[in-house]
Amino acid sequence: MFETVLDYIARTNLFNFIIFAGIFALIFWKIDLIGGLERGTQAIADKIEESETKKEEAETGLKTIEDKVSNLEEEIDGIVKKSEENANLVGQKILTDAEQTAENIKSGTAKLTENKTALIKNDIMRRASLAAVETAKNHIINELMRNHELHNKLIDESIEAINGESI
Repeated sequence: MFETVLDYIARTNLFNFIIFAGIFALIFWKIDLIGGLERGTQAIADKIEESETKKEEAETGLKTIEDKVSNLEEEIDGIVKKSEENANLVGQKILTDAEQTAENIKSGTAKLTENKTALIKNDIMRRASLAAVETAKNHIINELMRNHELHNKLIDESIEAINGESI
């Protein structure tokens, strides 16, 4: 009976199938196909978990950015208002300084005019004095030329003045 079974196996493809199945079983056992599938499945599950974690982090970051951006318009309005206030203050300061400078120039011009006027008056007075002295000198010389007694009298008075000083 054993021989009959062997003979039947040898004549059919059953023997080839058993060898083929044995080789596949040996390959699967060596390759550890089930463990590889489990490792691949675990790696995919880890990647999915890592992706979900990164997605949550990205959503948190997005929310933070959205919060910052939501206040951005108010911050820009505040900056614009502050800039306008600063520009107004600077403009007022420039106008005040310009008015002060104009007043200083006006005051300086008035003082300069007064000084020039005083210098011109002094020059006129000096010229008038010189002219008066020259006129008086010419008048005295003419009087002395016309009247010799007056000339002698002037010489005598001068001598007496010198003698009176020297004593």
